[in-house]
Amino acid sequence: MSSSLCDACGLPPKPNQRLLNCTRCNSVKYHNSICQRKHYPQHKKICRQKAAEREKKRAAVTAAEAAEAEPLVECQSLTGKGRSLVAASALSVGCRPLAGIKKDINNKRETREDGLCAPIVPPTLIESMRTTRCTYCFQLIDRTNSSPTNVLHVHCSMECRNLDRFWKKEQIASMKLISSRKISSMPSPTVLMCCRILAASLTNPAVMAKYNELCHNEVDDNYANTEQGRVHLNIITQCHHLLLAMGDISAAKLAHDLIEPSPILAFQFISRLSMNGFSICNAEQKALGVGVYPTASMINHSCRPNAVQTFWLSGSSDHHYPPMLQITMCRDAKEGEEVTISYCDVSAPRHNRRKGLKTNYNFLCDCALCQDTERDDALIGLKCAGSCNGRVRSSSSGLLSIEHTWDENKQYHCEACGYSNFEDSLKAITKLMTRIETIEAKLKDDSVHDSIKYSKSMGQDLKQLFDLMSKSYCHPQTSWYVACSSDVFVHWCANALNHISDEDEQLNICHQALSVLEKSRNATKCCYDYEGDLTWLIKRGMEAKLRLFVNPVDFDAIRLVQGVRRDLMHYYPSTDEIISSLDETIRAYSYS
Repeated sequence: MSSSLCDACGLPPKPNQRLLNCTRCNSVKYHNSICQRKHYPQHKKICRQKAAEREKKRAAVTAAEAAEAEPLVECQSLTGKGRSLVAASALSVGCRPLAGIKKDINNKRETREDGLCAPIVPPTLIESMRTTRCTYCFQLIDRTNSSPTNVLHVHCSMECRNLDRFWKKEQIASMKLISSRKISSMPSPTVLMCCRILAASLTNPAVMAKYNELCHNEVDDNYANTEQGRVHLNIITQCHHLLLAMGDISAAKLAHDLIEPSPILAFQFISRLSMNGFSICNAEQKALGVGVYPTASMINHSCRPNAVQTFWLSGSSDHHYPPMLQITMCRDAKEGEEVTISYCDVSAPRHNRRKGLKTNYNFLCDCALCQDTERDDALIGLKCAGSCNGRVRSSSSGLLSIEHTWDENKQYHCEACGYSNFEDSLKAITKLMTRIETIEAKLKDDSVHDSIKYSKSMGQDLKQLFDLMSKSYCHPQTSWYVACSSDVFVHWCANALNHISDEDEQLNICHQALSVLEKSRNATKCCYDYEGDLTWLIKRGMEAKLRLFVNPVDFDAIRLVQGVRRDLMHYYPSTDEIISSLDETIRAYSYS
């Protein structure tokens, strides 16, 4: 069609009128938003493809440009932390520190825009995602038919299948091992990652060189007698069997040499993976898989980080690639200041954070936030079991005991009435959180049927758990447990709308979700509203969508969605699932 005609109606522009380009793909023209809305169903697919291609071209840099670029960060050895990344120059909010700096013609410094980290080997999906996501690029797959059993790899396109050099051997070898009863189920993501690293190191020695540079825990031969040691040995043993079944004898020998004559090397190999592997998540923090990104692994933890890690999927373009890691500054950093990210949910109370760090990374954080007992008491937010509504404080900072849920040295008391017997309240909160986490895991498991996930009883259970948490045990103004229980229920409501056809029931669910959001607003803001916490943006966007479902002409909600999209664009490409979802919401409700 001629560029001087509207792509929707085929008519030329009116006198003194200029046709407007589609802002996403810039490839079609319209008279106005009415024409754009009429043409969108036909244009939707090509629009996404062209937008993804533009994003790919923008993010791609040649090797020559990379060689010319000066690093924004440098690796230094810091006392008590080992290898760390430190700002080589001042870094501002929105800067991508793993990118480089290149100079223009006037010798002025300009920051390169990509900064994407490639994985050392293609990442692997977790078990619950194997039937719904592409094993190579991690994109969603539309599988309307029932998925076959014992699925290890599914691809979204022939391109991904051709690019994935591991899938066929792994699939065939796994079926052989299952039929011979050497293993009872498909290999875990950890086993697959170990196999890929060992196999890739034979054709590319730089893979093993980079992997061996990663930090690990020091253990002795007695570690083999511990429960965790036996688990790690079993992983390497399965890796050895899988590589043999794949016909990769040389890689299988590498796996065998990790165990014999001493298993110390095997423990170090697994330790490098567990301490440096990244859990690949989407924007809603739903775990998708596991990957190793050596450059980003040098960035240390902080409970108040100045940078955020996000994962870029290849979107709907015709050129797919494995998930890439992006680091973006969320706070300004001075020259010489360390760049940090969070290894855990830093919105949680101290004992939750420290337990996760000790279990997964074998260290305890002792930053300023971890020493702020007043804030920690507010996050726990115990409600006085007496008749008053006083603030409950801890009388001792305490040290974390890994075997217990709570800081066992802490003693809580009400500042108003002096009540101090909170043992029953703490046990009740623990039981409620266990039930919430069990339901949340079921909701995130794509192998669980939607009829179970979004049943009416599931929503009623979550609503009851929130009411118990916010009315009986915790203050709704500051408690992380109130915010957490609210979050799970609201997510259930937002997703249940797509599985319920009755309009009255849909509106009822929306009203319940908005009511819970209002009750937990202060607690959610207290926990999540700080620099770099994308959870706060996601929650605001979800609330705006619910408001628009109830009232399509809620202009404040539309502006809120637009603001959330603008802020998330600092961290995600325009083709990301969450950005595309917000774009569709803006288009749908802007016309109303």
